[in-house]
Amino acid sequence: MILKKRVIFFAILTIFVVDILLLISVFFISQLANPYLLLILVLLLATSITTLPILFFYFNFNKDLNKIDKFLLLASNGHLDHRINEEKNSSFLEIEKNLNIMMENLEKMSKSKNDFLSTMSHEIRTPMSAITGMVQIAQNSKDIDKISDCLIKIDENSKHLLGVINDILDFSKLESGKLIFDEQPFSLSEDLMFIKEMFQEKVKEKQLNFELIIKNIKNDGITTDSLRLNQVLINLLSNAIKFTNSGGSVTLSVEELVHMNGESVYSFYIIDTGIGLSPDQSVKLFSPFVQADSSTSRKYGGTGLGLVIAKNLVGKMGGDIELDSKLGEGSTFSFTIKVPAVPKLEKKENNEIESTPNFKGKRLLIVDDIEINRTIVLELLKETEITMETAENGQIALDMFLKSPLNYYDLILMDMQMPIMDGCEATQNIRASGRNDAKSIIIIAVTANVMKDDTKKVLDSGMNGHIGKPIDFNEMYKTMARLLPRK
Repeated sequence: MILKKRVIFFAILTIFVVDILLLISVFFISQLANPYLLLILVLLLATSITTLPILFFYFNFNKDLNKIDKFLLLASNGHLDHRINEEKNSSFLEIEKNLNIMMENLEKMSKSKNDFLSTMSHEIRTPMSAITGMVQIAQNSKDIDKISDCLIKIDENSKHLLGVINDILDFSKLESGKLIFDEQPFSLSEDLMFIKEMFQEKVKEKQLNFELIIKNIKNDGITTDSLRLNQVLINLLSNAIKFTNSGGSVTLSVEELVHMNGESVYSFYIIDTGIGLSPDQSVKLFSPFVQADSSTSRKYGGTGLGLVIAKNLVGKMGGDIELDSKLGEGSTFSFTIKVPAVPKLEKKENNEIESTPNFKGKRLLIVDDIEINRTIVLELLKETEITMETAENGQIALDMFLKSPLNYYDLILMDMQMPIMDGCEATQNIRASGRNDAKSIIIIAVTANVMKDDTKKVLDSGMNGHIGKPIDFNEMYKTMARLLPRK
């Protein structure tokens, strides 16, 4: 706009100047008294006179145009400000809406976690209450049968409490991505029979019909983490049995669907005729910290983490869990896994300990800062006839080893977390002591630190093995028998 006005102005000004110059030239020539030149002089004079008002009009009109431009510019800026304000308001409204949604989700998650913590507290306190109660009853009773019954109930509730703790640990490891699969070959059919035997007593107690169906298994030798596969099956079957009333049925059906390039896809169906689930309950069933219904935990118990863990474990095996359920009619949980598979595995040597091993003539040093832990190991290893001594921490164990004759100790059971000196540091000092038996003495970690990183840490420190707490003494016997020559 401004450029156009400048061009027009200079064009009119140029015409005016040219006319004046021509007028002056013609004036001098007209002195020759030529009538034609006189006519041209008159025309140029008229043109110059006409150009003057045009210039005058342009200057005034230009001022008006400037005013109009300014007005349009202001109007444009005002409109732009209005649009900017509209955009800002729209953005703020969108942000506010998103923040409200986030707050609602956080409040729901917070409520779910609070409900979960309340449930978890109940799940932990219930078996603990039963254990302490049974201990008090046993202490005050002289009836052997009653004491035996108390011990059975203590054992059952201890296992339940351990299961709750394992659920929490597994969920934590899955959330942090630290759950590592230990993939080993095993027989699928033998594993399924083991699972079936595990539930025989429970289904008999509830008067349920429990059936295992194995179809079209041409490749029985599979390679995956059997412990994790069993964890999924045990969780789903436990729920099926728990939520099915007496007289109902529970079915585990397994089928090989396809085999290609050394891998097979297997389908697993867990079918029950239990209480079933509504569509709303089914939607939130696999959410962490959430159970199908708040009354479920009150009536049947449970942490609400089992199915979440199962879903994640199946995902790590290349599959997904699906649910088909109708309220009052029962539920069907199904999943597939894709794993390396062969028709049959070679028979391995049986390393099971059929009876308590005898370690007579061997000497053991038990290192643990908790007295009751030392007492339990002392008591339960008595049958092996091994000679035992104890130390309260790593420093005492190191001193005892350094002061003892060569090859005095054959084995050290070492706790990890202890005051003054922990188990890893004590092991490193023993290995670096320079004694002739420093490298050969067997050191096994016996600890509540059971994460994969913990196992790596104890092995890196120079230990020969790792046994988790609570101690499975059959596992301890096998480990000791493997590392110590039997007499």
